[in-house]
Amino acid sequence: MDGKQPGFVRMFVRIGALKRFHFLKKKTADLPVSVEWDRRRTERRSADQPDTPQTRAGERRSTPPFTWETADFVVVEEAAEPVGADAKKND
Repeated sequence: MDGKQPGFVRMFVRIGALKRFHFLKKKTADLPVSVEWDRRRTERRSADQPDTPQTRAGERRSTPPFTWETADFVVVEEAAEPVGADAKKND
């Protein structure tokens, strides 16, 4: 065993895709999966922001997975903490 707990899966559904949301909630009811609405309404960055020097090396955003465009959801697996990590934090 690698000393890690299984990761937790989150599914984000595009706002307005009601049938998809309810279908995923029903199908994952007995699984360690969280089905949530994508809360983003607009892009955070806008063209009217003042030009400031970019400090990051490259663009962090990548193209969305195909499920976002074709099925209105995306799956995100959150990294699991190593077993016993809570005990180390409390020491």
